[in-house]
Amino acid sequence: MTRYSFDTHGVSSARLALSHDPAELSTCASAVASAGASAAVALGDEADGLRTAIERFHVVHAHAFDALADAAAALGDRLDRSTLEMRSVELLVTAGFSAVTTDVSAAHGDSTRPELR
Repeated sequence: MTRYSFDTHGVSSARLALSHDPAELSTCASAVASAGASAAVALGDEADGLRTAIERFHVVHAHAFDALADAAAALGDRLDRSTLEMRSVELLVTAGFSAVTTDVSAAHGDSTRPELR
C-alpha cells in the first residue's frame, strides 16, 4: 500500500520565510525609486543621456521589486490555504478510516473495544 504524507514542516517553514518578504521588497522598491529620482535630479540638464539611463533603471527596478512583492504575498497566501486544505484532507481520511475500522470490528464481533461491548 502506498503511503502519502504532507510535509507540514516544509510548508510552515516556507510560509515563515515568506512572511516578511512582501514588505521588505516594497521597501526596496521605494528606496530604489527614491535613490534613482535623487540621482537623476542631481545630474541636472548637462547629462541627459546618463539621467535618462538612471530614470529607466529606477523605474524598471522599482516595478520589478513591486512585482516580486506581489508574487511573494500571493504565494504566502496560497501556502496558508494549502495548509488548511491539507489539514481538512487529513481529517477526512482519518474519519473515513475510523468508520471502516469500526465497521470491520463490529462485523468480526470484536469485544475488546469499549464501544462495541
